[in-house]
Amino acid sequence: MATDNLLELLERIRNDDYQAFELLFEAQWRDLYRYAHKVLRDAPDAEDLTQELFCDLWANRGQLRVRTNAAGYLLGALRKKILTRFRDADIRARHHKVIGAAQEPGAELTFRRLVSQDTLQAIQHQAQGLPPKEKEVFLLGMVDDFSVKEIAERFATSEQTVRNQLSSALHKLSPFLTKLLS
Repeated sequence: MATDNLLELLERIRNDDYQAFELLFEAQWRDLYRYAHKVLRDAPDAEDLTQELFCDLWANRGQLRVRTNAAGYLLGALRKKILTRFRDADIRARHHKVIGAAQEPGAELTFRRLVSQDTLQAIQHQAQGLPPKEKEVFLLGMVDDFSVKEIAERFATSEQTVRNQLSSALHKLSPFLTKLLS
């Protein structure tokens, strides 16, 4: 798609034109995804970041001020997201390294060790009302102490999807958990 057309679409998006947003998405998604996949070498992460870029674009459409290279603007925004992902992963790795070195072996407190068996059974029973995938993710993450990465690998999905499912499950169970644990 020509640069002038992209600039026109961005201007229409800035003026709340959702149809223009869909056209931009259809025209640019594949190229942006390919770039993200080439850099990240991880299809789910590349898809997540590309989707995130378009979600942010729509959410912040009122502030869009692109005068020249629209494709360059989108690619630059995606690069920034990729760099942020790398930075966050590096910080997380350093944090785990420091925490892991400071902790005695076997000293970590797991959810299973913090609550009584009756409480754990009540939580597992309440989790049965969750949608099947959400229930599995919740039980693996909160009860069986699987990491987000381990769950994502087990289900061949992205870590962000696992985080979303955990968040959704916790949101649905929060009234019960608050009552149970208070």
